[in-house]
Amino acid sequence: MFIRSIEIKNFKSFQDVTILLNSDINIFTGKNNSGKTTVLEAIALWHECFTKLIRQAGRATKNYNKGDYILGNTQDKYFPFYEIHSVRSPNFDDIFYERDKTKKIELTALLNNGNKDLVVSFQISVSGLNYVIELIDFNKYDFKSFNNFFQNLPVPISLYYASPVPTIRARENFATLPQVKEAIQIRESSSILRNRLYSLYRNQRNLDLYRNFIDDLSYILFDNQEKIEFYTNSDIQKDTQVILEFQIGKRGNKKDINLLGSGSLQIIEILLNLYDHVQITDLNIILLDEPDSHIHRDIQKRLLEIITKFADRNQVIMTTHNESLIRHSDIRHLFHLENSFQGNYKPVDNNEISKLGLRFKGIYPSVTNPIISSLGNTNGLDFINGIESDRLIFVEGEDDARAISLLLQKSKSSASSKKYVFWVLNGVNHIFNDILSYKTVFSVIKNQRTLWEKSVLIFDRDFLNDAHYQAIAKAMKEKLGLETYISIAYTFEATLLTELDVLSRLLAKWIEVSYSQQVDTDTLRENLHISYQEIEKDLQQKYLDNNEWILQAAHRYIKVRDSLKILFARSKSSNLIVEDNAEITMLYQEHLKQSIITQKFFKLTKKEDVSKILNEVLQPYHISFDIENDFIDLLRMVDHSTWFKEWDFLLNL
Repeated sequence: MFIRSIEIKNFKSFQDVTILLNSDINIFTGKNNSGKTTVLEAIALWHECFTKLIRQAGRATKNYNKGDYILGNTQDKYFPFYEIHSVRSPNFDDIFYERDKTKKIELTALLNNGNKDLVVSFQISVSGLNYVIELIDFNKYDFKSFNNFFQNLPVPISLYYASPVPTIRARENFATLPQVKEAIQIRESSSILRNRLYSLYRNQRNLDLYRNFIDDLSYILFDNQEKIEFYTNSDIQKDTQVILEFQIGKRGNKKDINLLGSGSLQIIEILLNLYDHVQITDLNIILLDEPDSHIHRDIQKRLLEIITKFADRNQVIMTTHNESLIRHSDIRHLFHLENSFQGNYKPVDNNEISKLGLRFKGIYPSVTNPIISSLGNTNGLDFINGIESDRLIFVEGEDDARAISLLLQKSKSSASSKKYVFWVLNGVNHIFNDILSYKTVFSVIKNQRTLWEKSVLIFDRDFLNDAHYQAIAKAMKEKLGLETYISIAYTFEATLLTELDVLSRLLAKWIEVSYSQQVDTDTLRENLHISYQEIEKDLQQKYLDNNEWILQAAHRYIKVRDSLKILFARSKSSNLIVEDNAEITMLYQEHLKQSIITQKFFKLTKKEDVSKILNEVLQPYHISFDIENDFIDLLRMVDHSTWFKEWDFLLNL
């Protein structure tokens, strides 16, 4: 279960804002006072409204039965100022937008349990010195669906709100479970940190839980180079205070945990939320306000890995303005708040970078850089992303970077933390002319591994015949140490034509999602095969019947041959391509002829050819296909059933 969206009206700095949330991790960035903490407080307040109003019905009405769980009634809805703990506000009216108490706060959450959606909306108004908290449309609300939706009523949702922990109290008394829950709810969980750690330490029902906690904590803090352990002689049955000591490594002395640094305490606080074992709920929400405070950048990266590991059973919502944490985050998890009191927010789109132009060359800008720049940082360089990446991918053009980046997201599991950075080379000729220069520089830039060791080259085959494109890929790996992938199709877009049955399923899904039209997949597949066959006439006329075009293409082939000779002569492999110009022309003619005879038209189809085929297929649905824009939208529909074998190399990156 997770919150699909939260709508916030007239609350603090938000007049009317809707946020579409991920089911796993949500990281909010933005300048100070942009509303990051307000998002957390709004969710916390919605949850507090839920817990304050939930009760069993003592009698039946038209919209619920006796014994059903309901959210409040007409009498029990008044709460004094001091009983609202989820929001920190010095004054009674501070929680209202522009402190205007005449406008009601509305908090609406759209919940999803994997099968159905459920809307739960609360409004908060004022009566004297009391807040009035009510379920919107209480008398019309479908409480039958409400009771069927949750499995663990009356407490189906748990919420933990962790703020930065600079220090903890020198002494801490044992607390009851209700006291622990209250401290968490009122954002004073650091005051009962020892109690929570003690409870986990003494948990006899699940000893592995504590050991796993220690393993994760040691990994985050010390990258498994050291191990931290906790010890206590306190007994909740005999003592009033809980005393806990820690030891780092076997040689270290035992010390009270009050002596731990603020960063370590912050990590313990966060992990305790992930490892809570007290209560089974349908939804576990973890709110982290700047969890990177007091934490070293390497620790931030490992913390993010552990949080991601738990994201399948926790909905994590955090705030940050830390450049390092942003750069280590999956772009799908990032939200950028614009300091606006109205509007909708969704995760940053990996394809929202504007077109850079046909002549763009260099490192492809990370989507996080506009975010980092907006925070006022001047050192958020894309090159740093390259140094810290798992893979640096050379591509011909910006469009290739966008498409491959999207498919890499599709090919990896949600738990994957690999980071990819793209370097645009602006054409196949630049690849062969410039690649040795990149090798020289990137071989000496190192972060655990050199940039060159992390590099991979992906480019279109264009006019290269089978023997040549395979030989080039092999030589790049053997002679330059550069892993290289060259598509079997003329362009990356033409890989869609390598498996027409898969393409028909992908097109059907795209039509249904984008245009809300039901499609007969069999008919679509038949039409696609027909349109693919009809492209043969165009290819025959363009290539085999046009001697001038063949000579021009052969000339391009010769230029690549000459670049390769220079490149591999330096690498002591000058015998890769030795054909003379006339022989190259003959080889190219044969390549064209065989591609058409064997009906492997994808070896010759350019973008415009792919566009023509798809537009003919889509004509009955009154849909036009713009290859420059719709290709990326089509790739967004890809899943395991519409994955092309030609893309399998991405699984190994």
